[in-house]
Amino acid sequence: MVVPSNGFVGGIERHAHDLARGLSGRGHELTLVYGDLPGRQPTRFAEPFARAIPRSEAHTLRSATADGGVDIVYVHRAASAEELVDFGPLPLVVVSHDHDLTCVRSHRYLPIGHAPCHRPPGLACFRHGCVVVRDRRPESRLPVTLKNPYLLRRRLRGLATRAPLVSCSRYVRDQLVRAGVPPSRAHVIHPIPPEDDRPTVPRPKAPHLVCAGNLLRGKGVDIAIDAMRHLPADTELTIVGDGPSRADLERQAIAEAPRRIRFTGWVPPGEIASFYDQASVVVVPSRWPEPFGMVGIEAMRRARPVVAAGHGGIEEWANGTAGARTFAPGDARSLAEAARALLANDDAGSAALLHAQERFPHARLLDEVEALLGQVAA
Repeated sequence: MVVPSNGFVGGIERHAHDLARGLSGRGHELTLVYGDLPGRQPTRFAEPFARAIPRSEAHTLRSATADGGVDIVYVHRAASAEELVDFGPLPLVVVSHDHDLTCVRSHRYLPIGHAPCHRPPGLACFRHGCVVVRDRRPESRLPVTLKNPYLLRRRLRGLATRAPLVSCSRYVRDQLVRAGVPPSRAHVIHPIPPEDDRPTVPRPKAPHLVCAGNLLRGKGVDIAIDAMRHLPADTELTIVGDGPSRADLERQAIAEAPRRIRFTGWVPPGEIASFYDQASVVVVPSRWPEPFGMVGIEAMRRARPVVAAGHGGIEEWANGTAGARTFAPGDARSLAEAARALLANDDAGSAALLHAQERFPHARLLDEVEALLGQVAA
């Protein structure tokens, strides 16, 4: 299993850790191949793996195949087939967790106005100015660079030729197909988190919202803060997580809802459930079309109803239950209205729990990954 980081960073690493734990529990032996991205708690992160090696040593897996040591490589994020040459002829599966393969900005919202974008890479990328992106390379002399959407499409097709792609939602798969991936090379496996065995606790009577995730513009936390202006004065909001937007969000919170918003900073994955338990409603306010949104499933597992932006992969778990409501993406007033409705519904928490239990068991993820790995390895 190839992961960008040797430690917890965001949803990709949490999913990789949980998946590795589930597969090792079923008797599979896993090797972790980790990239250069720094992460937290590397020792705990690597626990489900039999061994761990840096990406620079990935070529050693090819010789291990001759001894029956490696059957298949499961890659969490790759931009092109060229990135996979170290694995030689080994069977591969590549997981698409986000929009990197189909959006030159990776965000799927426009640079001006921040409206969500559902177009395939092409002429629209030039028309909306999306081809101008930040250049974060330390050796770069300019703060921006240009990205070619047609080159992105060519790389994507080459990647799909080398390995079948797993999408975290039907929405992400549809975008891959629209960008040129043959439908037979694109699969959907929802990254369902494991069940929480701890007993649930009753919802608080006081109106308390919780928003959890990386503090990035695409996560839309500023929309949740703005929504506080449209909610009763006794409503509180706890923001769980950290990231580059934190300072701006803290200033916004002081200006718009002083003393009603609390920031916790980064929280280890095993401790997030305690913050869901404090919530009467959990908010997933994503500005970008969320590729899937594991937070929603986690919150519903704790019998907490969820208000979520109605686009992207979110609609694949938020629809069909009284335990979740969607709002118009980017609209703080719409978010507040949806939150009011769930705050007034005493049965929303139990409906959310039942929905998560029936439709999103963790065993389904393990079954689907096992089946695909067996098929590709064969």
